[in-house]
Amino acid sequence: MRSAVTKSGGRGAALIAALPLLAACAAPPGADVSVRHFASTETAGNGARWHLFVFDPEEARSLDDRIAIARRSIGRERGCDWVGASRAEIEAQTAKQGQTYSRTLLAAPVRCSA
Repeated sequence: MRSAVTKSGGRGAALIAALPLLAACAAPPGADVSVRHFASTETAGNGARWHLFVFDPEEARSLDDRIAIARRSIGRERGCDWVGASRAEIEAQTAKQGQTYSRTLLAAPVRCSA
C-alpha cells in the first residue's frame, strides 16, 4: 500500500510536468498572430498618423485583443512608437472604416521615423 506522501508527491510531479502546458494556455491573446499595418493619410497629432492594422479575416477578434496585438507588433518594430490614444478614440476611428471590417481591422495612432 502506498503512503499518503507518495501519492501527493506523485500528483505534485504531474502538476510540475504540466506547468509548461498550462503556461501556453495563458499566453496573451494573439501572441503568435502576425498583423500588417500601414499609415493612413489622416494625422493623429504630435507627429503621428492613424495606422490601419489588418488582421486575418477568418478570425474575428475583440477590440481589446486587436489593440493588444497591434501594440505588441509596434513594440517589435524599429523606429515606430505607439502613441497614446484613449480606447474610445481608437474605437471611433476603427468604426469609421466601415462595418465590413469592424472585427478584422484596427485604427490606432503610431509615430514612425523614416
